[in-house]
Amino acid sequence: MGWTFYNASGEQMIQDGAMTIANNTDNRVVTATGNDPASLNGEANLTFDGTTLTIAGQIAFPASQSASAGANVLDDYEEGAWTPALNFGGGDTSITYSANTLGTYEKIGRSVFYRGVVYLTNKGSSTGSASITGLPFAGFSAYDSNTPSSIWAQEVSFANFIEVRKNNAGATIALLEVTEGGSETPITNAEFTNNSIVAVNGHYRV
Repeated sequence: MGWTFYNASGEQMIQDGAMTIANNTDNRVVTATGNDPASLNGEANLTFDGTTLTIAGQIAFPASQSASAGANVLDDYEEGAWTPALNFGGGDTSITYSANTLGTYEKIGRSVFYRGVVYLTNKGSSTGSASITGLPFAGFSAYDSNTPSSIWAQEVSFANFIEVRKNNAGATIALLEVTEGGSETPITNAEFTNNSIVAVNGHYRV
């Protein structure tokens, strides 16, 4: 005895002997094209054996992420650009650059991996503590700011060492000079020249 499936409106959807699945072999995931249930296809690059889902291609996340509270759920991946800018404690508009658009990042879940470079042509007149602003995401306020990061600087004066310190809740990196004894003080405008170059990279949690 034959059979026929109908939708909620009474329209015939599938009839016995009328349905075929193209390109089908064991474990391939079947997808449908359009509104025709007869247009079914076994996906060669997408298989599931009951335990393991195998994807022979790319995974694309939508631009608007749907965050999950699950500890084992990868719910976000993003690559992009950011614009690093030097700040000396105020909004000094006289600071100029030959290039400061050299910032890129990858965001994987709650971890952000960043890098950026600024090339000064004028260090401006502000006299406060030096920082780099413009990180692509604000940090997680309850997370330790001492996350792994590094800095390279040219034509910047400092004590024995220079380091960067991520602001916990903000999108800013503080620039500090450190003595051999471990004493830290902020680097200021006075330690820079109009031709200073600063490059930073590291990662932090959001």
